[in-house]
This record gives sequence, C-alpha cells and structure tokens, in this order.
Amino acid sequence: MPRFSPSKDRTTCYYYLLFIIHASCALTTTLKVGRLHSPSFFALNSASTSKDKPIIPTISPNNPTVRISSTLINSAIDVLEEQHFRRPDTPVDSILRKYIKQQSSQDELPYDSEEKDALREIVLGVARSHCKIDCRLKQIGTESTPENRVIAHIVNVVDGEEKHPQRAVVKQLSKSYTWLREFKRYDDSMMDLQTRLECPDWAWPGLNEAFPTQDELARQLDFLLRPPPLDLRVNTLKCKAGPDDALNAIRSAGFDASATPWSPLGIRLDKRVPLETLPGLLDGVVEPQDEGSQLVASLLNARPGETIADYCAGTGGKTLAIAAQMQNKGRLYSMDVDGDRLERGRPRCAKAGVDNVQRQTVQADMTRKDKWCKRRNRTFDRVLVDAPCSGVGSWRRKPDARRTWGGVGYGTV
Repeated sequence: MPRFSPSKDRTTCYYYLLFIIHASCALTTTLKVGRLHSPSFFALNSASTSKDKPIIPTISPNNPTVRISSTLINSAIDVLEEQHFRRPDTPVDSILRKYIKQQSSQDELPYDSEEKDALREIVLGVARSHCKIDCRLKQIGTESTPENRVIAHIVNVVDGEEKHPQRAVVKQLSKSYTWLREFKRYDDSMMDLQTRLECPDWAWPGLNEAFPTQDELARQLDFLLRPPPLDLRVNTLKCKAGPDDALNAIRSAGFDASATPWSPLGIRLDKRVPLETLPGLLDGVVEPQDEGSQLVASLLNARPGETIADYCAGTGGKTLAIAAQMQNKGRLYSMDVDGDRLERGRPRCAKAGVDNVQRQTVQADMTRKDKWCKRRNRTFDRVLVDAPCSGVGSWRRKPDARRTWGGVGYGTV
C-alpha cells in the first residue's frame, strides 16, 4: 500500500484524522519487567508508607530475563499512593517521572531503561483497569487502596495468560494477600458495560450519543483501553536520505518496525522499547510522536520563510515537525500558557537541529486579550491551534486522564 501524502489528498486526510487515534495496534498482554536494585521510597514526600507494606518475596520466574521483585511492586505502590493521597489531580505519568528522577538522584543505583519501562507498565496498567479492579474489590468487601490495586493488576495480567512465565508470582502474593483467592472468583462479565469499558461518569452520556449502538460504543472504547504503539517521526532536517533510510536503520538494529499507515514520515513499533536503544533517537534523526500529531502538523503545510504560530504548543512536539517543514527558514513561535512546559522543549529543539523557534508564554485567561498576541495581530502566515479539550483522545497513552480530566477531578466538570 503506498504511503499517504496529505498534500495530495487533504480531504481524505481530514477524514482519517478523526479516526487515527483508534488505529489498530497489538495488545501487549505480557508483563515485562526487569530487576530493580534500589529500595523503594518516595523522596518527594517523607510520609511515604512503603516501609509499612508487607514484605513480598522476590520471584524468579522460569524466564530468567524477567523478574518481579518486592522493590518493583512497592515502587509502583509508592507512585500510586502519591497520586491517591496527596496529588489526585496530577497525571500519574508526571508523578512517575519525578519519582524515577528522585530515586536516581539519590545514592542508590539509578534505574536503567528496562526498570523504568517495567515500572511504567505496571503503573499505567493499574490506571488502565482502575474501574474494573475497584468493582471487584468492592464485591469482595476489600478496600480499594493503591497497594491492593497494584497486587490485583499483577494477578490479572499473570492469570490472563495460560503459560505466563511468572505464574509463581500469584502463588507467592496469595500468601500475603489472602483476599486474592476470592478476588479471582469474579470476572468482568459480572460488571455493567460502563465499568467494563473504564468510562468515567462525565464522558458516558456524550459517548452514548456519539455512537448509535452499544456494540459500536464498546468497540471504540475497547481501542482506548489498549496500550498504544510507539510511533516515531523522521526528522528531515537530519535525515536527508528520507524516512525509508531511518526505517531500515531501525530494522537493521533488530527492531520490528514498519511505516505508519498515513503519515509519510512515521515509523511504528508495536511494542515499546527503551528509547535510547533506537538508532537515530539520541541524535535527533527520529523523534517520538503519535501519528495523529504528525498528521495535524502536516495539515498546516508550513513553508520555508513563513511566520508560523504553534498555539497550545506544550513541550513542542508539533513545533519540531513544523520547523522541519519550514527547513529551519522563517520564524516559528511556540506558544503556551505554561512557560515551564515550553522550556522543556528547548533541549528537544537543540537535539533536532531546530534553530528558528521562539518561545512565548501567553495569557491563560482568554476572556482578556493577551498583549503580546494583540501586537502581532494579522502578522502570522499560518496558525496551528491544537486546543486542549476533553482529553478522550489521550486515554490510550494517559489512562488516568479519565479521572484527572484537564487537571481537575471529573466530578467538577
């Protein structure tokens, strides 16, 4: 199948952009974790209760490259406790990043890439099955604490595969968590559809209106429960030979990769891998970016020498794509209400070889005119506004966004 060219078929691009977030990907069901070396504690808050948790034996499964330890489990519990008890409106991936940074800055051995991915997979896996786990724990009269949710998630993953290499984990955990035996008697079929689909109350009415049948609703929301693929965008500022050259380099390194269905610059890996192991990533030849975001930037069709505004730019993923379209020629303004997020885009620009970007923090209160924007009225050739909305499209990558919509609890929406 030939790769899609947005400039040749803009109408088709708009149509498929609506569905790009539902692009099919392989569902990763095997929990892949590495051995953690450092003890579990949350340095951001001395009130961490990890020392009060039961001691969980280290499990050595049949597969010697895979290991679940008490340290890994307690680390996941620490992260989720931080969100549950102290920072309920903060996305869990943000808490996780700070946790790993704090751990690595201590005197203990830092997390390696496999350990980071292992911890991330457990934490996001718990968030992805939050409602179902809560329901089952309630059915057996057990409190839905972050600790119990982590244990329940691990049991669900291991029991979900008949020949999972870590089935011994469940047997060991059952000795410390006696409620697991009763927990395993319940399954998803005993829940209502909304709970099975992990849909929050604030989104359920609107999604029911959007999809005419329960089957279609279930199909769409089931996609949002699946872990996303890893999409990369080829940086044409550094990869002069074209995207096929970057794709071949990644394949030659032993990774199972393919061209994305619609973005002409996209590369897809169905399974997540340590990013630093990918050829070209540390050099800025490729950049992690979802195919949907790549298409949004392509639709702008920026040209060299123009003056462009990327409004709501965040950390600048689409800014980098636009800069490559402009061939580093012209002026590109990366704008957002959060100056800290904009600054996190600075090293990304340096790595990608982008030097035509200017960052500007703008007024958050849109009921008043921003003075900086007012002075530049009608001075931009093109403006990209990827405005924050309900966040439904981010549920695959940020599953807890169902409960932290727009940074606030969904009960206030």
